Formats: sequence, structure tokens, C-alpha cells
Amino acid sequence: MISQDLLVEILLRLPVKSLARYLCVSKSWASIIRSRYFIKSYQSRCLSRQHRVMLAFRDMSSIRCHFFSSSQPPSFVTNATWCIDYNSFRKPDCVNGLICVEHMHRLWICNPITGKTILLPQSGPSKPFTLWYMGYDPINYQYKVLFFSKEGVNDPCKVEVFTLGDQGSWKMIEDGNFQTPQSRGICLNGFVYYGARTMHGSRIVRFDVRTEKFVNFIERPVEAQNIYGHYLGFFNIMNYQGKPALLCTKSITKHDLWVLKDVEKQEWSKVSIFITREMCSFDLIWPCFVGFVQSSGELIVTARDRFDQFHLVYIDLTTNRSRKVRFEGIRCSYRSSIVVVAFTDYVESIMSL
Repeated sequence: MISQDLLVEILLRLPVKSLARYLCVSKSWASIIRSRYFIKSYQSRCLSRQHRVMLAFRDMSSIRCHFFSSSQPPSFVTNATWCIDYNSFRKPDCVNGLICVEHMHRLWICNPITGKTILLPQSGPSKPFTLWYMGYDPINYQYKVLFFSKEGVNDPCKVEVFTLGDQGSWKMIEDGNFQTPQSRGICLNGFVYYGARTMHGSRIVRFDVRTEKFVNFIERPVEAQNIYGHYLGFFNIMNYQGKPALLCTKSITKHDLWVLKDVEKQEWSKVSIFITREMCSFDLIWPCFVGFVQSSGELIVTARDRFDQFHLVYIDLTTNRSRKVRFEGIRCSYRSSIVVVAFTDYVESIMSL
């Protein structure tokens, strides 16, 4: 007879796909896998391992998405029937292993490692102007969606929060209707960061996922405002070594990265990025910055070559060297499969949908 402590240790070493199947073994096993202790321990082990880049490709002839990780060689993760509205303004978000996407003005949550997908309930009648962000509370192990909607461009926003697994209901947030989101966001250490237009001008907003409060409204560095103006939509918000950062492109070779060193003091530092031909060949088409590998600090760029082969380029900004990962058999032209989106530092989620 295996002791429960030994059983827990064995289960902690298994992949998420196996754990999803073992939920059906018995009530005892399901209780262990769904317990707060097990979820915390499993997430801690996942975060301590080397993170991966997760890529989602969509076959142009169907609605089926193919998920790949960026191991050497790239490894196939799963097939998931995932309906995506490509006319949507928003690209998908990936937070702590789950992906949130908009399709037909509805929000869906997908766990690519299990292939499971759920549709979030509507909070009310569909509005013409909407924007949303997904966050994760690492203290209570909860995923939440922050949702903005309004009837007209100049109307105040209606702000709501949906908590996965919390009886499927939306909660109104009263203190956020004075802002209008302008950019994509990121979730770091239990906080969602995004750009918004407020009564005091454009700011970086910091939203506490656990308390559901807007805790900071951060000004961009003066130099960035003088050069690039006040509209935050021109900036990409990224995770740089565990801190939020603003990336702005001057040219195909020159980029500025402003890193928020201290949130409370609103102190920024600038990292100048210069991409040479040796680091990332200019023959690559559609170069697109994805983000940074937190363990190594490498910059990740996606691109395709003249033969439509898809590439990931890892650029080490310290040594000015790069390495490429080519995805054999994946073609990203308008006539075949295309890359939907790429996520840095992907970790498997134990969340069952």
C-alpha cells in the first residue's frame, strides 16, 4: 500500500496530460490533484524548470490550431480545436499556461497542454468597444480576466472581473471607469500592466489581480514621451528580467527598451538595442519581437525566410550572438499555415477547464 505522501511525490513528477487522466482514477486521486497544496507544489516545480516558447499555428484550411514548444528540435505539444476570430483587434493572451482569446465577440480560455477549452459567459449585451486582459494571482492560484467595455468612443468604460472557477460570475469594478486602455498588457507577479488614457494623460496602469484594485498609474520616462509622443499604443509592454518594460522600434536595426526599475518611485532605465546583420539576417521576412527569455535575457524574434520556413531567433544582447531554431515542415505564407502568436516563458498549467 503506497502512502499518501509517496503518492503525492509520484504525481508531482508527472506531466499535466497524465494528471488530467488520473483525475478519473478515484475521488481520492482527484482530491489530491485539485488540492491547494498540490497545485502550489506543482506550479513551483514548473516555474523552477526551464521555460519554453509556445507557438500556435493555424492551418488555413480549418480552425484547428497546432501548438509547438521551442525545444531542440521543436517539440509538438498538442492539437486543439481552437476557434479564433482573426478580425479581432486583440491577439490572444497567455498567462501561467492558459490562453485567453476572443472569437465572435466572446472570450474563450484554452489550456493547450490538455487541449481543453471553455467559453466565458457574457456579462451583458455586446458592446462595440471592448478590451480585456488576463491575470494570475500566485497567492490564491486564481486566473482572472479584466474586461473593459463601452458603447461609444467617448463614453466611460464599464470594468468587470471574471474569476475562473468562482461560480462563473462577473464582478463590477467601480474605480476603473475613468480610463481607456490603449495597449496590450502583461502579467507579472500577480499584477497586470497595460497602457491606458486617463484623466491625467497616458499612463501605465498596474492592476492587482488578488485585490482587484488599480494600485498605480505610472508615467513613462520623459525622454520616451519627447521622442515618441504620448500615445501608448506605439509601445510594446514586455517582461524584461522580471520587470515591465516598454519596447519601441526606431528602425529595423535600432530599438529602445525602457525598464521600470522601481514601481513606487517610477524610476526607469534605458537599454539601447542594435540588431546587426550577423545577429539576425536581414534576409528574414516579417521580423517580429516576441519578448525575452527570463533565464538568459535573450531577445526572441520570429521571422520567415524566402522559402517560407518559420524561424525563431534567440539574440544574446550581451555577447551580440544569436542562435536560430527552424521549424521543419512549418510554412508561414499566405497560402499555408501561419503563426498565430508566440509566448515566451510558457509553463504548463495544472488548471482543469
